[in-house]
Amino acid sequence: MILLAAVLATGMAGAIAPASDDYRIGRGDVLKITVYRAADMESTVRVSDQGEIVFPAIGAIDVAEKTAAEVAGIVAAGLKSRGIFLDPSVNVMVVEFHSKTVSVLGAVLKPGEIILDRPNLTIAEVLARAGTTFTAASGFVSVVDPGGAREQFDLVDLASGGHNRIARPGEVLFVQAPPTFYIRGEVIRSGEYPVTAGLTVGQAIAIGGGLTDRGSAARVRIERHGADGALIVQRSVKGGVSVQPGDLLIVGSRLF
Repeated sequence: MILLAAVLATGMAGAIAPASDDYRIGRGDVLKITVYRAADMESTVRVSDQGEIVFPAIGAIDVAEKTAAEVAGIVAAGLKSRGIFLDPSVNVMVVEFHSKTVSVLGAVLKPGEIILDRPNLTIAEVLARAGTTFTAASGFVSVVDPGGAREQFDLVDLASGGHNRIARPGEVLFVQAPPTFYIRGEVIRSGEYPVTAGLTVGQAIAIGGGLTDRGSAARVRIERHGADGALIVQRSVKGGVSVQPGDLLIVGSRLF
């Protein structure tokens, strides 16, 4: 008896990764079942809340936590035992994935739903599939479970294999970009850069490539917004002054 089993990630908008052959079927998933040379037996069925499907000539089948190949074997055995086919060839595909996904939102390249196609898929692996950047000062991810409980992970720790764990169905992962500051004026590379712990004005200037030929370390001002939204301007700040998230550093030029 030849049993064919395939898993195809179609029919679900936002599903970023196709399921592997060991994907375990769950409640709400949709299966397409075909029997070789028996077009009239083709069936597309949704897994019930009880983890069952109903297939013509066989009836209810428990498919929860089984692979597509295992379901194909059950259908083929049922058709054979009932004398409908001597040697049935059955193909089962998962065409919609609803039971084992997590949602990834925020600062990623490909936000949306990720299929947990393996029982040991980790949070770091899920984020990598969503296009998360794992670099120094690359931010955090907040993980919210279906009950509302929240955890927070540092992306650098996740990338290094430190504080990591297996992702769980129904979780929402929200990736938060690192806080940044802005620098412009007489520096070589104006732009936006991450704020790291203990960052000073002098270090921020170095991150911006250093002063231009006309730049003056004595003519630096910081513009930031207070808690009430009002603009606060600090002039002639020293190199040891701390930089805060959202700060704009403006480096002036020498008088002579």
